[in-house]
Amino acid sequence: MKALFTLCLTATPAFLSLAQTPGTVAGRLVDEQQQPLPFATVLLRPLQDTTQVTVAESGADGSYRFPLVAGGRYRITASLLGYYTQRTAPFEVGRAGVQLSPLTLVSAAQQLKGVEVVGQKPLLEMRGGKVIVNVAGSVTAGATALEALQQVPGLLVLNDRVSIAGRQGVVIFIDGRTTRYTDVVNVLKDFPSSNIERIEVMSQPDASFDAAGNAGIINIILKKDVDLGTSGTVSANVGYGRFGKAGTALDFNHRRGKLNVFGSYGLARRKTYEQLNTVRNPDAPGLRYEQRSFQPRTATVNTFRLGADYYLSKRQTLGVLVNGYTNLTRAEAENSVTTPDGTAVDTRNRTRRRTDTYAANLNYRLQLDTLGRELSADADYSRYASGSFGQVQNDFSNGPAENLRNDQRVAIGLRSGRLDYRWPLRPTLKLQLGAKTSKADIRTHLDLAGGSNARQEAFHFEETIQAGYVQAEGEHLGFRWQAGLRGEWTDNRGQFTKNNANDVRFTRHYGQLFPTLSVDRVLHKAVGLNAAYSRRIDRPSYQDLNPNIVYLDPYTQQRGNPSLLPEFAHNYKLALTYDQQPFIVLDYSRTNGIISLVTETEGAQIYSIPRNLDHQNSYSASLNVPLSFVKQLTGYAGVSVARNEYVYLDENRPARQARTAATFYGQANVQLPHQWKLEASGFYQTAGLDGILRYRAFGNLNVGGQKNMLDGRATLRLTVNDVLFTNQQRGRVDFQQNDVRFVSYRESRQARISFSYKLGNQKLKAARKRATSLEEERGRVKTDKE
Repeated sequence: MKALFTLCLTATPAFLSLAQTPGTVAGRLVDEQQQPLPFATVLLRPLQDTTQVTVAESGADGSYRFPLVAGGRYRITASLLGYYTQRTAPFEVGRAGVQLSPLTLVSAAQQLKGVEVVGQKPLLEMRGGKVIVNVAGSVTAGATALEALQQVPGLLVLNDRVSIAGRQGVVIFIDGRTTRYTDVVNVLKDFPSSNIERIEVMSQPDASFDAAGNAGIINIILKKDVDLGTSGTVSANVGYGRFGKAGTALDFNHRRGKLNVFGSYGLARRKTYEQLNTVRNPDAPGLRYEQRSFQPRTATVNTFRLGADYYLSKRQTLGVLVNGYTNLTRAEAENSVTTPDGTAVDTRNRTRRRTDTYAANLNYRLQLDTLGRELSADADYSRYASGSFGQVQNDFSNGPAENLRNDQRVAIGLRSGRLDYRWPLRPTLKLQLGAKTSKADIRTHLDLAGGSNARQEAFHFEETIQAGYVQAEGEHLGFRWQAGLRGEWTDNRGQFTKNNANDVRFTRHYGQLFPTLSVDRVLHKAVGLNAAYSRRIDRPSYQDLNPNIVYLDPYTQQRGNPSLLPEFAHNYKLALTYDQQPFIVLDYSRTNGIISLVTETEGAQIYSIPRNLDHQNSYSASLNVPLSFVKQLTGYAGVSVARNEYVYLDENRPARQARTAATFYGQANVQLPHQWKLEASGFYQTAGLDGILRYRAFGNLNVGGQKNMLDGRATLRLTVNDVLFTNQQRGRVDFQQNDVRFVSYRESRQARISFSYKLGNQKLKAARKRATSLEEERGRVKTDKE
């Protein structure tokens, strides 16, 4: 590391004038069914000096690339666990570079019997412009997907919203397909983290991805490798915080001949709680409201996934995938409010909610030739239904009790299809084209009966998005570049009805272009420079537009805003890289029409509602370093410093808020004798700004241990999350003559023990993975306002 700092400090602009190298060596790795082989080790050896070896790793599509290769004769050698090592015939590299034919690796099923695998992936990797957190190898990843997300460096979950470096507008991907992150409460809080293999973060996605997501993309990769033969894993866990919880899961895969079948099933029962205490106008005795809310809930969650791939020929694959999610939640919230005139109100809200969702995907892939031309297509359909039935009782200190019925229903249908074409024009230039269409139909209904808030509300929303993109990447004059342009055309319409009258209708039609550009340059040996730009959009979520209220008590509500407009961001990045990995990263973004959750009043009622502010300027710098002080220690540590500035109107007067905050994070593993491993992870967030919300410092510390048993087939884990119980959020919102201060926390401190056992064949490498193109739209659905 000392040598790295010295090299960075001594690097001068003279490196920019280094002589260009003759060309690039590129190719692909495939298996016997002509399916891509990712994560293989690829060696480039010059014939004249075989000790000079350059190493690369194949990507998700099996491709590999060696830029800036000097002229001469070379040979490629490729190796992967579960396959025989293969090498190419010698070839000549000139100024134009070389595009090699796909190299086929043959399965080594008999060779691997009795082999013990001792290697493991690092907790944090940086490759291909992505930061990768290997959740499956983490002892302290937490029990839910939301807890696992907190392993991502610089990512924070504040007020049930995700931000990176103080910026919201983060999009979740599932298995490589974009998903706008909105349904935090009812999905990620209960989705088991045991289903997650790794999490990838892309701050500057290219044009092949949807333009949504101003702050970047988080890609959650699920455990669904399709291995040769038959294999699987069964696991179980129990935990305790303030309440008990337990879960079990089974995943399997079977591959024989031309057919792959894979699937998983999980069952979890979790009882948790959330606490929220607020004081409105604490320094104004005649206007002071105090509220305390305790919300315990019990969720029973079933998840399943079943898919199959059939190899029609060496170049054609047809696949089908079906997955589903069922959540039955029971909650008994207790809420107390004291008003300025001394009235005390105790509210009990007993709620039953059932959520059912399923999705189906049909996919096809055709390799047109051996040079890398490929055509892929996806067609998807998804259906989502949620019913919430609540009984609310308000006990007033100065009057009779009030009983209400609070029923809400949501029905969502989503359709999506996409087509992509990849075309290598020559070894140093590749072209990619694609088109996509998606349509969403959302219907919600609220029936609040009894009391002064009685009402019936219905909301119908339709949105269609048509998109197309073109992207090129290549190398010229020592620079490696990628440029793309994406166009998206949006049509949406909504209709809101209250008490069967007073319709509110809106329609919006707009088209936008979203350019992307990324340029890399090697400065000297392993030190490089990367510069990137992208324009992105963040559309309002369906429920952010929905005027239906979410009733908490007689004085507190949440509402949507049908007048919301999309926000647009210009993102810039400059990164110093070492060995093609980001070391120091500088970011700047300007977001116009930034959407933020604000508090407003209507008589005695206070409600939260999303509004478009004027704009946000964000500056950030991050530093990441590996932890390898001793042989047994692995992990990473880092710091991200961000300054966020918000400009908006407060009662028609210009207002501005700005603050600088830092996030310190790290994760460390210590390997002990007898197959024991200890791990500690956590973060510390200094006081900062999130929209108009000013929050205080908070943090989180997790510790755990792991023991491998039964020849590596069984794993026992014991973890304690939020050991010091410091993941409590305190903050203040001062907006439109309302000063609201709050304390919020949940059952973050938990102890958990888990056991997993591997079934069948565990030695052979995975084949094809599949994901759906519809998941990006499903992620824009939220069943509760945040």
